[in-house]
Amino acid sequence: MRRWAALNARQLSVLQRVGSDAGEVSAKRSELGTTMNALRDRGLVWTSHRGGVWCVEITEAGSFYLQNGYHPDRPASDDAAAASPKRSPSRDVAAELIAELGRREDATIRIDEPDDATRARYRKAINAAKRRGLVPEGKQLLHTGRDAGPLIIRLGEDGPETRTDWNRIRLRVRDEVIGDDLTELIGRDQQLLKVSDQARGRALELVKGLARRAERRGHAVAASRKNRQMYLRVHEHAFVIKISEDVDEVPRRLPANDPRLRHAYDWQRVTPPEYDSVPSGRLRIELSPRTPEAREWADQGRSKVEKKLAEVLDEAERQAERAEEQARENRRRHQEWLVEHERQRAEYEREQAATEAQWKTAMGTARALAIEDLRARAFEDALDRWHIAGRIREFCDDIDRAAAASGTPDVAGEWTAWARARADRLDPTLRLPDLAERFHPEPGPDDLRAHLGDWSPFKPRKEYRPPGGEPVSGPSSFSSGSGAPAWILARQGRFPWWRR
Repeated sequence: MRRWAALNARQLSVLQRVGSDAGEVSAKRSELGTTMNALRDRGLVWTSHRGGVWCVEITEAGSFYLQNGYHPDRPASDDAAAASPKRSPSRDVAAELIAELGRREDATIRIDEPDDATRARYRKAINAAKRRGLVPEGKQLLHTGRDAGPLIIRLGEDGPETRTDWNRIRLRVRDEVIGDDLTELIGRDQQLLKVSDQARGRALELVKGLARRAERRGHAVAASRKNRQMYLRVHEHAFVIKISEDVDEVPRRLPANDPRLRHAYDWQRVTPPEYDSVPSGRLRIELSPRTPEAREWADQGRSKVEKKLAEVLDEAERQAERAEEQARENRRRHQEWLVEHERQRAEYEREQAATEAQWKTAMGTARALAIEDLRARAFEDALDRWHIAGRIREFCDDIDRAAAASGTPDVAGEWTAWARARADRLDPTLRLPDLAERFHPEPGPDDLRAHLGDWSPFKPRKEYRPPGGEPVSGPSSFSSGSGAPAWILARQGRFPWWRR
C-alpha cells in the first residue's frame, strides 16, 4: 500500500469525523482501531495515550486530504494523479496512455490500489487504444486488473515470449495479497509467521514496518494465497521472506524417581539428558533466493531485527539489480546468438545456392552428353538391325535358289517364310516413326552418372562412387528392342566399317 494511496469509503468517513470532532474517536470506539492504524500509517492522523485512554488528532496532511481529495505526498507523475475528477473531457486518454507507456523505461504502468474512477478511466483508454489502432506495429497492449486487484498495463513486444512472461505476471498478481488484506491474511493463516503466540504481535508489527519502508522505496510486501508464502516484490522480482522465531534447547527436567537418574556403579551407562525446544522471543528474517553474499537478520543482544529492515531492503534491491543485469546479459547473448544464427543461415543458403547452381550446370552438360550417347547407341542399334535384316534376306534368297536348282522348291519354304518375317521385324526402315521417336530420348539416372562425376543425378549433393570412378551399374533407359538372338548378332560377318 502506497502512503499516498486513495482512502476507501470507511477510511474517508472516519477521517472526516476526526476532522470535525476528534472527541468522537477514542478508546470508547475501539472497533475503529484498524481504520485508525491505516490513517496513522498514511500520516493523516496522530494518536496518543493520555491516562490509559488513546486519543486522535488530525494532521496537516489529513486536513489537506479533506480539502483536495488526495495526499500531499502524492508524486506529480504518479498514475493516480490522472484520476482527478477535474480532467477535461476533451483530452484523448487513449493517446495519453500509449504516450505514457512509451516514456517509461519498462513500458509498464502499475497502480496497486486504484479507486473506481481510475480503474474506469484506464479501462476506457485501453479499449479506445485497441479499437482505434493506436498500438504501435510490432507491439501488444497487455493489461490486468480492469475490474479488481492491482492495475497493470504494459506495452510489450509482439511474440510468444512476451505473452508467456505476461501470463506469469498476471497470474501472480491475481494470487498476491497486499496492504490491509495482507494483515488480515496473516491473522488468519498461522503458517505465514512461524512464531509463538507471545511473539506474533511483534512479528506482525515487523511485517507492517517492512511494508511501510518498502512502499517508500516503490516496492511492496505481499503474500501468495496459493503457496502460503510472504514475499518482497522489487519491480518484477519477488523474494520470499520468512519471519521465524529462534528456539532455545532447554534440558528436560526429570522426576526425582525416574530410573534414568539412578547411577549406582561407575560402569553403568549414563542416559544422555533430553532437551525441549522452547520459543526464545528472538525474531529472524530470511530472504530467498539467497546469494553467497546474503545473510540472515536476527535479534542479537540489544540489537533488534526492526533496526535492520533497511539492510533487508538493500539486499533485495541488490539481488534485483543483479537479476536485471543477468537478464540484460541473457538478452544480449540471445541477440548475439540470433545474429550469428542468421549469419550462419545466410552463409548456408549461399553455399546451398552455389552448390545447386554447380549441380544444375553439371546436370545440363551431362544431359546433353547423355542424349548424344543415347542417339548414337540408337543409331548403331538401328544400323545393326538393318544389316542383320539384309543378311537374313540374302540367306533366304540363296536357300530359295538352291531349292529351285535341286527341283524341290518347297523343301525349305517354311524356314524362309519365318526368317523373312523375322527380318521384317528387325528392319528399322519398316518402322520409321519408332526410329524418329528415339531421336529425343529421356536420359535415366545411370545415363547421367556417366557424365556427372561424383554428383548425384537426383539432388544437388555428392554421392558414393565405387573405387576406380566407375558409375554405379544399373538398368539403363536404353533398350535395343531388336529381339535378335545372340547367334545372329555374333555372326555378322566382318567388323562393320563404322566401328573401325
